[in-house]
Amino acid sequence: MGDPGMWAFERANAKLREELAELEERTRRRDILFDDEAVFDFYQRRIPAEVSSTKSFEGWWRTARFDTPDLLTMTADALVAEDSPEIDEGLFPPSWQQGDQRLTLGYRFEPGEEDDGVTVRIPLALLARLSPNGFDWQVPGLRAELVTAMIKSLPKSIRRNVVPAADWASRLLAELPAEPGIVETLPTPVPEASFAETLAALIQKLTYVPVSARDFELDRVPSHLRVTFVVTDERGRTVAADKNLADLQRRLGTRVRESVAKATSAAAPSNAIERGGLTTWNLGELPRFLDTKQGDNTIRGYPTLVDDGASVSIRMMSTELEQARALPRGVRRLLLLATPSPAAYVQQHLTATEKLSLATSPYKSTQALFEDCLAAAVDDVLFRVRPDGQVFMKAEFDTIRDRVSGVVMDSMFETVGLVARILTAHRVADKALKAATSMALLPGISDARQQLSALVYPGFVSETGLAQLRHLPRYLGGISARVPKLVDNPSRDRVWMNETQAATTRFENAGGTMPLQADAAAPVLRARWMIEELRISLFAQELKAAESVSLQRIQKVLAG
Repeated sequence: MGDPGMWAFERANAKLREELAELEERTRRRDILFDDEAVFDFYQRRIPAEVSSTKSFEGWWRTARFDTPDLLTMTADALVAEDSPEIDEGLFPPSWQQGDQRLTLGYRFEPGEEDDGVTVRIPLALLARLSPNGFDWQVPGLRAELVTAMIKSLPKSIRRNVVPAADWASRLLAELPAEPGIVETLPTPVPEASFAETLAALIQKLTYVPVSARDFELDRVPSHLRVTFVVTDERGRTVAADKNLADLQRRLGTRVRESVAKATSAAAPSNAIERGGLTTWNLGELPRFLDTKQGDNTIRGYPTLVDDGASVSIRMMSTELEQARALPRGVRRLLLLATPSPAAYVQQHLTATEKLSLATSPYKSTQALFEDCLAAAVDDVLFRVRPDGQVFMKAEFDTIRDRVSGVVMDSMFETVGLVARILTAHRVADKALKAATSMALLPGISDARQQLSALVYPGFVSETGLAQLRHLPRYLGGISARVPKLVDNPSRDRVWMNETQAATTRFENAGGTMPLQADAAAPVLRARWMIEELRISLFAQELKAAESVSLQRIQKVLAG
């Protein structure tokens, strides 16, 4: 509310000045808000000269306001200079839409400050589901300046084909597809490509010059043309701010998950699905998602099963990807809890040689090794029935549990026997590497040692999986077969090693690690084992690779 001691026209005029000041921030101009001299002239033209004191003004205005109530109420048209350019406020919208979310936009015109430019305010619970694509288009009012700056950031060999930059920016803007974010209906689709990718493709189409998104040096684009993301908590307080949305999502992942769970349970106690200590599947169906309305927005939570070791908990995740990563391990734990372990019986019926080999495992104990073998046997059934491991229905879980029960004894014998052979091959390879002591052989030996440690390590049985585990004796045999060839011709080994290391570098650049992370993407997983087949095809051709493989094929798989 305004000051009760103020006249109505004073409150209206103060509000107008606030609006015009905000418009200046949005449009990055300093010629909209009228100055004190313009205000003085406005009143001087309307108030009679004989009105010279507060008392005389009050007497005059009590009468004058009945005849001309809007006489002293300012309008922008009356105060802005006639030669001022027209402003389309729609080019600087107050909100942004992505999917079914509507987010508030803020504007600041303060060069050098971190929040100079456009700011998107994001409630914490919504953060994980947002995509950077779309926001990188900027608001329409700044897009021409953005495209001009992006053109100027291109290498000279490309840039010379799109000059003058401002003229080309206008041409490109006319050719661009429909803009995201500024739409009056929900939901608003998220662009599949980044703005840099879209712009690069359009420049290439119009100039026939090869251009990719990587050619833009976005660090050279002025800061105010890149959106600032401000994450706020339930009370509207700032939690974090950054120009990089993906970095915010990584940094705040745990807090986002907690915020989603809190919002879901607070909105409807019946949605409070989170709980721990589960040892059996005692729910009919695990919901694939739960939606909660919060103002204009929808908070979507993704319930999943989390493996806690001796039990399982149901936890709310903030993205479908987080749900999908956790669920198979949670399902596996419930299957293990529902399956009597045959480990003791299998151990009693091992041969002396197998017992000797198993005793050399990198696991902390034989019991830990057998538990991991059982986990691999359970996973083998789970992923045969449900390749993605995503089990939501009790009926499907019961079917998998019954299948596990029917094959677990035979599968356990097979797995333990296979692991014994792997450990024997590991011991042979390790012995061959230790015997090669010449300094000239050191690069090749070091490379083979890294390969060895990425194949056999604590937890390798279930993390490798039964299907891939069957290839490990051959991979380990390939290491043993490499050593005499390395001794015979170190230069030839170096040529082969350069090729496998080039493949490994591309694998790592795509996010791969050795050993693999449990949630590795499918192309990365595929490339990891293609690298082992590439090693066989180069260092141990006599063992025969399981598929035709090359550096180019690995690159193609990683590209998608």
